[in-house]
Amino acid sequence: MKNKISYTLVASLLSAIFILNGCSSSSDINKTHGAISSSGGVYGTGPNNSIPYPQKDPVDITGVPGAKVKYEPYSRGGNKNYTVLGKSYKVWNDVKSYEEIGTASWYGPGFHGNKTSNGETYNQKGFSAAHKNLPLPSYLKVTNLNNAKSVIVRVNDRGPFHGNRIIDLSESAARYLDIVRKGTGKVRIELVKVSPDGTILNSSQSSYIAQNTVENSDENVLAPILQDKNSNILSGGFYVQFFSTQSSDRASEISDRLRGLTSYPIVINKESGYYRLRTGPIVEEDLENAVEEMKNLGYNDSFVKKI
Repeated sequence: MKNKISYTLVASLLSAIFILNGCSSSSDINKTHGAISSSGGVYGTGPNNSIPYPQKDPVDITGVPGAKVKYEPYSRGGNKNYTVLGKSYKVWNDVKSYEEIGTASWYGPGFHGNKTSNGETYNQKGFSAAHKNLPLPSYLKVTNLNNAKSVIVRVNDRGPFHGNRIIDLSESAARYLDIVRKGTGKVRIELVKVSPDGTILNSSQSSYIAQNTVENSDENVLAPILQDKNSNILSGGFYVQFFSTQSSDRASEISDRLRGLTSYPIVINKESGYYRLRTGPIVEEDLENAVEEMKNLGYNDSFVKKI
């Protein structure tokens, strides 16, 4: 009996410690992403009857760098309900309050210069993002919960459509948040809602004027910390090479088709007359899963490449 009581007590203590250590992160995710609302909708970005989880606190963007916040009418393109990979998504055109905790990813060289969902040209060096449901354009404060860094992004594209990721960041935004090397990161995203007169409606400061919130935070404000490199030059690390072609159009076509379907960004590197398609960079312990992922997508000759 004594041994049984001791075992039970130890198990209970360990369980309590685990809960205390993990409850804040897991409960927040479960509440903002995937929980069922009283109206029957599913909270968080996603298909079908998804609805935005309301912000529990006003957004504070004081001193936060990134995209310059301003009022913009919604674009003519990219704001109708749509279907991707057999799933239907609705656009939250009436959204006034929204936050969510979950996984962010990023996309870069393989999409630089392509058209976004609202018809603009994607600039990997800007501070933009793709989201499944927010109207285009919208503004978000994105905070990396592992290092407390925050950045403002302008949402002008759709995605990501892989797994439960909640946002796809431009390279500059991801680099500032320190998630480029790993490929993904745990973040909190908060809507920055701007009225036609420039007031931020859900700000922590009343009558906060958008034009003055992030002064000098244009696309070049973080230039000193970014590597201004050609899109054909890869940063060091491990990659999974899955396709090679001499056609730039073919390379772009495949890159576009796979966007949002992989766990890591796709990069196109031109070498000796060939366009090499790779995913990465990838931390070493994830390489086996990354290779398997590309094989599951039909690229059976995928292999690891160290740059």
